[in-house]
Amino acid sequence: MSFELNTNSQEVFARREKIEAEIESFRAKAAEKFSGEDLQKVTEALDFMLKIHLPQSDRADGKPFASHPLAVAERAMELSDNPDIVAAALIHDGVEDQADRIFIERINRKYPNRDAVHINIDEEIKKKHKHIFRERSFREIKERFGDKVKYYVENMTNHDYNSLAEDLGLTGAAKQDFINRHYAEHVEEIMGDPDLFVLKLADLSVNIDLHSMDPKSEKYQKLKRKYKAVIEAVMEKLKNLESAHQLYEKRDEALSELDQIYKEQYV
Repeated sequence: MSFELNTNSQEVFARREKIEAEIESFRAKAAEKFSGEDLQKVTEALDFMLKIHLPQSDRADGKPFASHPLAVAERAMELSDNPDIVAAALIHDGVEDQADRIFIERINRKYPNRDAVHINIDEEIKKKHKHIFRERSFREIKERFGDKVKYYVENMTNHDYNSLAEDLGLTGAAKQDFINRHYAEHVEEIMGDPDLFVLKLADLSVNIDLHSMDPKSEKYQKLKRKYKAVIEAVMEKLKNLESAHQLYEKRDEALSELDQIYKEQYV
């Protein structure tokens, strides 16, 4: 017996239409950069990403969520020739945001059947069984895309600092400060791995540009507090890169882009 999560197919179709040009642009750029098995892996990661993220609610700026991993993967392609890094960029938010969908994908792949049952996994079930969904999701990524992609995605996946803060009884500003500090610490840790640094730089480059949001909005101010210290840490890391680092030749360009956004939106 196979399973299908309750999904609004009209919304999924509408979201795909909104970003169809971005999808096709990415496919074309990937085809120029990669070939053979490398291109196949990136293309399969793209299709996998669209399947799990198109049903997801839109971002705060009104764009379909799938536009974010697309942008991160495109930036990753500019920074690296490694298809595993690009594949991981496409699905880097999958386990964090859509582990239930990856879990269902895994069940249906391993136990295929023509009969489908529509189910609803509500927020209570997600929270109660999060460890199962996540663990099986990482297994699925490993089996589909290999050890390296699984390693990258696992390290890019943020821990649930929000639930931890709530369990500790933190609220308001104290809760947000707790989450931000642990997020910054996580970024500091993964920057020590050259490949993960490429992924985080690509992700951060897309996330920190808040120009489309209202500067007076609560969401804008929240993200500004979250990213300010992290941008500073990443820029410091870039300034001190050794010449053997894979980002060394693109260091000045990356620094210039981050510095411009930082001065315009974070100072």
